[in-house]
Amino acid sequence: MSHHVLEAAHVAAPAAVVEKLHDAERASTACASAMAALGGMEREVLLALDCADMCAAAARVLGRREGDRSVSEAAASAAVIACEAASTACAAHADHHEHCRLHAEVTRETAALLRESSVTA
Repeated sequence: MSHHVLEAAHVAAPAAVVEKLHDAERASTACASAMAALGGMEREVLLALDCADMCAAAARVLGRREGDRSVSEAAASAAVIACEAASTACAAHADHHEHCRLHAEVTRETAALLRESSVTA
């Protein structure tokens, strides 16, 4: 989604935050799929899927006009926790799997952006 569409809709969160959440969702889903195909990485697959779901939910909540701030903060915080857990798990495999390296990078960046933005308390 383009920044100008979000800005025209008067979305409260910065458009870059919503777009980064979508990036993390896609990276998490792709990495989970690749890990499932390799086998033996059940914990990492589940963390990646949790991350994809939390990022998707946070993007939906933060991509709306401003509502209840506590709900927005909770959604962003859940996404940060999921991104950090997935990033840590995939970073351990980054030397062996390109999808894990990319996933760890995107989720680390997403967590950092959420922490830096005014979305989290």
